[in-house]
Amino acid sequence: MSAKKKNQAIPGSSVHLDDLDTAWRVGALTCPYCGKDIPMEGLASLEMHDCPHCKNKFFMPRKMGDYYLYEPGGGGGMGSVYKTVSRRFPGKVLAMKLLARKARDNPSNIHALLNEAEVSSHFNDSEYLAACFDSGYMDDEYFTVMPFISGERLDKRIERLTKMPPSEVIPMTMHILAAEQHIYRKGYLFRDMKPENIIINQYGYAILLDFGLCIPLEQARNPQDEFISGSPYYMPPERLLGKPEDACSEIYSIGMVIYNALTGTTIYDADDLDALAHRHVAKLKVNNASKMTDIPKDIAVVLEKMIRREAEERYQTFQEVAEAFKQLKY
Repeated sequence: MSAKKKNQAIPGSSVHLDDLDTAWRVGALTCPYCGKDIPMEGLASLEMHDCPHCKNKFFMPRKMGDYYLYEPGGGGGMGSVYKTVSRRFPGKVLAMKLLARKARDNPSNIHALLNEAEVSSHFNDSEYLAACFDSGYMDDEYFTVMPFISGERLDKRIERLTKMPPSEVIPMTMHILAAEQHIYRKGYLFRDMKPENIIINQYGYAILLDFGLCIPLEQARNPQDEFISGSPYYMPPERLLGKPEDACSEIYSIGMVIYNALTGTTIYDADDLDALAHRHVAKLKVNNASKMTDIPKDIAVVLEKMIRREAEERYQTFQEVAEAFKQLKY
């Protein structure tokens, strides 16, 4: 496949849809290093291979329907994520998640993947949420598709900076509150607030992703779960106690994330889940203000109210928290 033809690259991507179309039509890729054609026949897709000409390693894309999966984008135990492009979504870099083969042995994993996509599809109209807009079963794969967010995950950012300045944390908080408010207005509760689920994109916006624990408000207000899900560092005490959750529960979790961003640590630290859960509930009886000596006092006042143990003592709406943060000048 010749790479000499001039065509417009997709913003944020090094690939050309025209080149990928041509590659599949003629059955040959162009080596990104030496520019010579590489026959695709016999090459396993989604794997690294050696160029037969220059011996440099290249990634073999895969075509699924009208999607081209062209570069690894991360993943975990449940599956792998690939940067993807499609004629259906011109000018956009997408992220396609494929459910891992071993995860498909358990039907509940399939349900979890597709249910997350269905739930998050309600939130596609927010700039602060990376929601799924396609999912299903195709070419022997269970998949979901969402926008690919180029940026830095919040936990990695905190680790890199040690702690974040208020001038960064306050705008980030406003974005998170807007995302949470949007989810709430649609009749759902996010329930998985943690730094790993927040990406700061190239424009400085905080984007919320991963809707695996997101459930309808009615279900959150009438919990029936036998198992506790979520990160114990950030989950509200009421979940640990099997009590109803509402906006004030999300506000608690947001407060814990803010504390982590400002200090570089979590309020509670324990390797054992049960021990941490016990601390999370029991030690909140003490004054959290004593843990905020390194946080500016005006922020600490707002933060302390967000993470009070008793749900009714916290801010009750996302708007209330947003108004409190708007009064802070940084």
